[in-house]
Amino acid sequence: MNKMNSKRHTNPRGFTIVELLIVIVVIAILAAISIAAYTSIQQRAKNTAIINAANSSIKLIEAYIAQYGVYPRTWTGELYYCITDQCAGSYGDLTSDASLNNNLAKVGIPPRIVPGSGNRRGIVYQYYPAAFIDGVSQPLIVAYWLEGQNKNCGMSGVVNSSFSSLSTTGYTDGNHGDSGKTFCRISVPGPAHS
Repeated sequence: MNKMNSKRHTNPRGFTIVELLIVIVVIAILAAISIAAYTSIQQRAKNTAIINAANSSIKLIEAYIAQYGVYPRTWTGELYYCITDQCAGSYGDLTSDASLNNNLAKVGIPPRIVPGSGNRRGIVYQYYPAAFIDGVSQPLIVAYWLEGQNKNCGMSGVVNSSFSSLSTTGYTDGNHGDSGKTFCRISVPGPAHS
Protein backbone atom coordinates (compact mmCIF):
# COMPACT_ATOMS: atom_id res chain seq x y z
CA MET A 1 0.00 0.00 0.00
CA ASN A 2 2.84 2.31 0.69
CA LYS A 3 4.19 1.75 -2.84
CA MET A 4 0.87 2.75 -4.32
CA ASN A 5 0.82 6.06 -2.46
CA SER A 6 4.33 6.94 -3.57
CA LYS A 7 3.43 6.37 -7.22
CA ARG A 8 0.57 8.80 -6.96
CA HIS A 9 2.89 11.57 -5.78
CA THR A 10 5.57 11.04 -8.46
CA ASN A 11 3.30 12.09 -11.37
CA PRO A 12 4.74 15.06 -13.29
CA ARG A 13 3.47 18.38 -12.03
CA GLY A 14 1.88 21.15 -14.21
CA PHE A 15 3.24 24.59 -15.06
CA THR A 16 3.61 27.09 -12.28
CA ILE A 17 1.99 30.50 -12.49
CA VAL A 18 5.42 32.11 -12.96
CA GLU A 19 6.17 29.86 -15.93
CA LEU A 20 2.79 30.64 -17.49
CA LEU A 21 3.34 34.39 -16.99
CA ILE A 22 6.75 34.18 -18.67
CA VAL A 23 5.20 32.43 -21.68
CA ILE A 24 2.42 35.04 -21.86
CA VAL A 25 4.92 37.93 -21.70
CA VAL A 26 7.05 36.38 -24.45
CA ILE A 27 3.97 35.92 -26.67
CA ALA A 28 2.90 39.53 -26.01
CA ILE A 29 6.35 40.83 -26.97
CA LEU A 30 6.37 38.80 -30.18
CA ALA A 31 2.85 40.02 -31.02
CA ALA A 32 3.86 43.66 -30.47
CA ILE A 33 6.89 43.27 -32.74
CA SER A 34 4.75 41.60 -35.42
CA ILE A 35 2.10 44.35 -35.28
CA ALA A 36 4.73 47.10 -35.56
CA ALA A 37 6.35 45.37 -38.53
CA TYR A 38 2.97 44.84 -40.22
CA THR A 39 2.02 48.51 -39.72
CA SER A 40 5.33 49.63 -41.23
CA ILE A 41 4.89 47.30 -44.23
CA GLN A 42 1.32 48.49 -44.72
CA GLN A 43 2.42 52.16 -44.60
CA ARG A 44 5.20 51.53 -47.15
CA ALA A 45 2.72 49.79 -49.47
CA LYS A 46 0.27 52.71 -49.28
CA ASN A 47 3.03 55.25 -49.87
CA THR A 48 4.33 53.29 -52.85
CA ALA A 49 0.83 53.28 -54.39
CA ILE A 50 0.50 57.03 -53.79
CA ILE A 51 3.92 57.78 -55.32
CA ASN A 52 3.12 55.56 -58.32
CA ALA A 53 -0.19 57.40 -58.88
CA ALA A 54 1.54 60.79 -58.62
CA ASN A 55 4.29 59.67 -60.99
CA SER A 56 1.69 58.38 -63.45
CA SER A 57 -0.16 61.71 -63.26
CA ILE A 58 3.05 63.65 -63.92
CA LYS A 59 3.89 61.44 -66.90
CA LEU A 60 0.42 62.10 -68.36
CA ILE A 61 0.85 65.84 -67.87
CA GLU A 62 4.29 65.73 -69.50
CA ALA A 63 2.89 63.68 -72.41
CA TYR A 64 0.12 66.23 -72.88
CA ILE A 65 2.61 69.12 -72.81
CA ALA A 66 4.88 67.30 -75.31
CA GLN A 67 1.99 66.61 -77.68
CA TYR A 68 0.08 69.90 -77.47
CA GLY A 69 2.72 72.41 -76.33
CA VAL A 70 0.58 73.76 -73.46
CA TYR A 71 -0.42 72.80 -69.92
CA PRO A 72 -3.54 70.58 -69.70
CA ARG A 73 -5.36 73.26 -67.66
CA THR A 74 -4.53 76.88 -66.91
CA TRP A 75 -6.18 79.98 -65.52
CA THR A 76 -5.28 83.58 -64.81
CA GLY A 77 -5.31 82.80 -61.09
CA GLU A 78 -4.53 79.75 -58.99
CA LEU A 79 -6.17 76.39 -59.77
CA TYR A 80 -6.59 73.43 -57.45
CA TYR A 81 -8.14 70.35 -59.05
CA CYS A 82 -8.26 66.74 -58.04
CA ILE A 83 -6.69 64.32 -60.53
CA THR A 84 -7.88 61.27 -58.56
CA ASP A 85 -11.50 60.67 -57.55
CA GLN A 86 -11.15 62.21 -54.09
CA CYS A 87 -8.83 64.89 -52.79
CA ALA A 88 -8.71 66.96 -49.66
CA GLY A 89 -6.06 69.33 -48.40
CA SER A 90 -5.63 72.36 -46.22
CA TYR A 91 -7.86 74.15 -48.74
CA GLY A 92 -10.75 71.71 -48.18
CA ASP A 93 -12.30 69.02 -50.36
CA LEU A 94 -11.52 69.26 -54.06
CA THR A 95 -13.38 68.00 -57.06
CA SER A 96 -12.10 66.85 -60.39
CA ASP A 97 -12.34 69.12 -63.43
CA ALA A 98 -13.93 67.90 -66.66
CA SER A 99 -11.59 69.99 -68.83
CA LEU A 100 -8.47 68.70 -67.06
CA ASN A 101 -9.71 65.09 -67.12
CA ASN A 102 -10.65 65.30 -70.81
CA ASN A 103 -7.26 66.73 -71.71
CA LEU A 104 -5.35 64.10 -69.73
CA ALA A 105 -7.56 61.37 -71.25
CA LYS A 106 -6.26 62.41 -74.70
CA VAL A 107 -2.85 60.97 -73.79
CA GLY A 108 -3.70 58.22 -71.29
CA ILE A 109 -5.77 57.20 -68.30
CA PRO A 110 -5.27 59.19 -65.10
CA PRO A 111 -5.19 57.23 -61.84
CA ARG A 112 -8.60 57.35 -60.15
CA ILE A 113 -8.10 55.85 -56.70
CA VAL A 114 -5.16 56.10 -54.31
CA PRO A 115 -4.93 55.07 -50.66
CA GLY A 116 -5.37 57.78 -48.10
CA SER A 117 -7.73 59.01 -45.45
CA GLY A 118 -8.53 62.07 -43.45
CA ASN A 119 -8.34 65.62 -44.65
CA ARG A 120 -5.11 65.18 -46.61
CA ARG A 121 -5.44 62.71 -49.47
CA GLY A 122 -5.44 62.33 -53.25
CA ILE A 123 -3.33 63.65 -56.14
CA VAL A 124 -3.82 67.38 -56.72
CA TYR A 125 -3.13 69.47 -59.84
CA GLN A 126 -2.03 72.94 -58.67
CA TYR A 127 -1.47 75.78 -61.11
CA TYR A 128 0.18 78.99 -59.84
CA PRO A 129 0.80 81.35 -62.79
CA ALA A 130 3.16 83.60 -60.78
CA ALA A 131 5.30 80.82 -59.26
CA PHE A 132 9.06 80.85 -59.68
CA ILE A 133 11.25 78.02 -58.39
CA ASP A 134 14.95 78.77 -58.23
CA GLY A 135 14.26 81.86 -60.36
CA VAL A 136 12.55 79.94 -63.16
CA SER A 137 8.83 80.17 -63.95
CA GLN A 138 7.31 76.85 -62.80
CA PRO A 139 3.56 77.31 -62.45
CA LEU A 140 2.54 73.64 -62.35
CA ILE A 141 2.77 71.45 -59.27
CA VAL A 142 1.45 67.96 -58.54
CA ALA A 143 0.81 67.56 -54.80
CA TYR A 144 0.11 64.53 -52.60
CA TRP A 145 0.43 63.30 -49.02
CA LEU A 146 2.29 60.25 -47.75
CA GLU A 147 1.44 58.35 -44.59
CA GLY A 148 3.86 59.06 -41.73
CA GLN A 149 6.22 61.91 -40.95
CA ASN A 150 9.34 62.95 -42.88
CA LYS A 151 8.90 60.38 -45.66
CA ASN A 152 10.80 60.78 -48.92
CA CYS A 153 8.47 61.85 -51.74
CA GLY A 154 10.08 59.30 -54.06
CA MET A 155 10.60 61.67 -57.00
CA SER A 156 12.85 64.48 -58.13
CA GLY A 157 11.59 68.06 -58.42
CA VAL A 158 10.30 68.27 -54.83
CA VAL A 159 9.59 71.92 -53.99
CA ASN A 160 10.31 73.30 -50.51
CA SER A 161 7.55 74.64 -48.26
CA SER A 162 8.28 78.28 -49.11
CA PHE A 163 7.65 77.39 -52.77
CA SER A 164 10.80 79.20 -53.88
CA SER A 165 13.33 76.44 -54.49
CA LEU A 166 13.76 72.70 -54.67
CA SER A 167 13.73 70.82 -51.39
CA THR A 168 16.92 69.43 -49.91
CA THR A 169 15.06 67.08 -47.54
CA GLY A 170 13.18 64.97 -50.11
CA TYR A 171 9.80 66.28 -48.94
CA THR A 172 7.94 69.60 -48.83
CA ASP A 173 6.62 69.41 -45.27
CA GLY A 174 7.48 66.52 -42.96
CA ASN A 175 4.38 66.81 -40.73
CA HIS A 176 1.90 68.77 -42.80
CA GLY A 177 -0.52 70.67 -40.60
CA ASP A 178 0.37 68.39 -37.69
CA SER A 179 -1.50 65.64 -39.53
CA GLY A 180 1.24 63.05 -39.15
CA LYS A 181 1.52 63.00 -42.95
CA THR A 182 4.31 64.12 -45.25
CA PHE A 183 3.34 66.71 -47.87
CA CYS A 184 4.92 66.46 -51.32
CA ARG A 185 4.83 69.11 -54.05
CA ILE A 186 6.51 68.09 -57.29
CA SER A 187 7.37 70.74 -59.87
CA VAL A 188 6.32 69.79 -63.40
CA PRO A 189 8.35 71.51 -66.16
CA GLY A 190 6.20 73.41 -68.60
CA PRO A 191 6.15 73.79 -72.35
CA ALA A 192 9.30 75.14 -73.98
CA HIS A 193 8.89 78.69 -75.22
CA SER A 194 10.85 79.96 -78.20
